[in-house]
Amino acid sequence: MYQLRSNFRSNHSDKSVRIAESNEGSGEEEAFHNTKLKALLAVVGTALVLSAVGVSSGDAKELFKDEAGELLYAIDDNGMVSMFENSPGTDVTLSVTRGTREQMQPQVTEVLPQTVPAGSFTVLKIKGRNLVGAGVKLSVPSIEVKPFAGKPKELAVPIQVPLDLPPGEVTVEVTTPIGRTTARFKTTEVRIGGGEGVKRDNVITHSGQGYGGDEGIGAIAITAPSSCPPGMVGVASEGGGFCIEVDRTFGGDFRKADLACAVNGKRLCMLSEWQAACKQTGAGKVTLNNMKGEWEWTAGFDILSDDTQQDTRYLLMGKSDCETTHGTMRLNAEPFVGRCCKNP
Repeated sequence: MYQLRSNFRSNHSDKSVRIAESNEGSGEEEAFHNTKLKALLAVVGTALVLSAVGVSSGDAKELFKDEAGELLYAIDDNGMVSMFENSPGTDVTLSVTRGTREQMQPQVTEVLPQTVPAGSFTVLKIKGRNLVGAGVKLSVPSIEVKPFAGKPKELAVPIQVPLDLPPGEVTVEVTTPIGRTTARFKTTEVRIGGGEGVKRDNVITHSGQGYGGDEGIGAIAITAPSSCPPGMVGVASEGGGFCIEVDRTFGGDFRKADLACAVNGKRLCMLSEWQAACKQTGAGKVTLNNMKGEWEWTAGFDILSDDTQQDTRYLLMGKSDCETTHGTMRLNAEPFVGRCCKNP
């Protein structure tokens, strides 16, 4: 069904890129299963990639790029659409899928989980086709959509559902430069302790504390979670027990930091969580590595403004103690290290 359309070499690289095209015009993508071929993917420019699929830069009627300037879609004078899958954080083009505009419309075939309880942090798995560069909008504005990474056939979208959200149906609108489609999932009542009817001691009732905190009112366990994902440990906290990574796992600016956690179903730690983990490490109650010595990302931030501009200042911790914070402006895009947290 699929043929190797072009196998070309860049003048600046001795590596090759494979471009797949459907003989039947179905617009389906050919996956790269051979790890050796993946290792040989080249860093190529937009003009070179376009020429590989038979479209010159001058012939391309429309080009659509992401915020980083990576090419997502190209439409030629004949209306044929080329969809480009790029390796995250690099200039490497993994695959190219071609079809008519109708064939390249985004499609959603499944959303998992189909039900999401109130007060939970969940990663929606949106499966389908032609999802490169897709944006996601929910019909319920109070459900927070966090940064996510997508592939041609799947989006992993982290969402935070408020504690006070009533049960109901949520419409998911998926939009690409080529078109839009919708899907649905349902929200259910809040679940405490992993199931209904389970009584838990050591809980608090509070009203949430802004970004990264729980919204609304609900009962939250303040004890350390008894079970956390691999590489994480449980920490008790007055704001609610949580899981935190044992060591730093990523580096980059705030956008990359937030995304590094989100793509794995985690999130940046709140200021109070990071402080609790740091203090309990010092007291020997939990075992965490490298809690001091470098500034680490947290979910804390404030807004600074004057008569001419406004910008976000993100807050970091950990350089020398468990209390001192350091601010970095969003516009500066400074890189720092960090670790992720996760609700139990």
